[in-house]
Amino acid sequence: MIIGATAILATLAAGIFLMLPQVAGRVRWRAIATPLASIIGSGFLVTVPILREMAGAWAIMPMAGLLVLAYLIGGAIRHNIRHVEPIFEDGSAPLGLSSLERLSHLVLAFAYFVSVTYYLVLFASFGLKPFGIVDESAVKIVVTICLALIAGVGFTRGFSAVERVEVYTVSLKLAIIAGLIAGLAVFGLGEVATGTITTIPGHLETKNVPVFLGLLIVVQGFETSRFLGNAYDTQMRISTMKQAQILAGIIYLAFFFAMIPLLAIDVTGAGIAAIVDMLKPVSIVLPALIMIGALASQSSAAIADTLGAGGLLHDITGGRVRVNYAYPLIAVIAALITWETNIYSLITLASRCFALFYALQCLIASLSAIRRHEIRGAVLYALLGVVCAAVVAFGAPVEGE
Repeated sequence: MIIGATAILATLAAGIFLMLPQVAGRVRWRAIATPLASIIGSGFLVTVPILREMAGAWAIMPMAGLLVLAYLIGGAIRHNIRHVEPIFEDGSAPLGLSSLERLSHLVLAFAYFVSVTYYLVLFASFGLKPFGIVDESAVKIVVTICLALIAGVGFTRGFSAVERVEVYTVSLKLAIIAGLIAGLAVFGLGEVATGTITTIPGHLETKNVPVFLGLLIVVQGFETSRFLGNAYDTQMRISTMKQAQILAGIIYLAFFFAMIPLLAIDVTGAGIAAIVDMLKPVSIVLPALIMIGALASQSSAAIADTLGAGGLLHDITGGRVRVNYAYPLIAVIAALITWETNIYSLITLASRCFALFYALQCLIASLSAIRRHEIRGAVLYALLGVVCAAVVAFGAPVEGE
């Protein structure tokens, strides 16, 4: 009772605070909310059970590594916002940089196709969980229905309403995560006080490195600041991307730390929604909270990435493909991806797609740094590009699923 009450009170308190007009209405918070919504869109749902299997009690360590890698890659994106965007806008960019930028946009458009699928598979998996349905075919059927709805609504009406409520969606997610962490903190303190805390051994094995690389998707999303130039100035986008990544990192690490007492719970065969079963011994409130958060965040993230993909297709084709016509095309491609993959291979595919985009952006940043005689930056961005290329080449799905 105490744990559930704490979680509910913390959720309400955080929600009320984040919904205050002086908070939700701030321009800076809106600029933070866009990348933040993507960064924490799914990671806290899927990474704990996956990394628990990969690293045991040390699961927080590879998560921290992913967050550091994402922040460094974000540095390359921030360099491009500050130094590369202006030369694209005034037409003075060398042909090589312009070609790489166009190629990266094509890659990102396909990455959005995959991420729409990824978010909807999570949405369906969590939506079917209360009914005891874990069948993969049932999940794919639900995803296909959702894609048909998205295509229909996008083609006939567009998604302008979704854009207006993004700040409130991320506020809801943050409030729920605050409630989860508060409830887990009370549970953990109780376990320590009574001496009943149990966990599993920690281990890090080199054979799991490809799987860790294949999880880059869970910290993806910061790149959205790169495409908000019509709404926010350069310095605002750079500073708010940093703040979004730091805030997301704090949230992830706090959640992982709070989950340590539950890592020993056996959820074999629970699938991608295993986090729900891990929370059941704590309180009936926590699984309900995470279900609400999952359904809200994955549906909004899927539509947001559909918007992004539609806009990119429109821009890439020079306006020849109208945005409303792009949505059915996105839905068809996403449906094909859905039926040809499972959730774990989908996570890796999405990671590889975004990693290729990041690799190209790191290459652009490195070439730009060379032009600016910033040798240290050029070397750093080139090394990050190599790491991203390694994700593309060697990222692997969870074995045995």
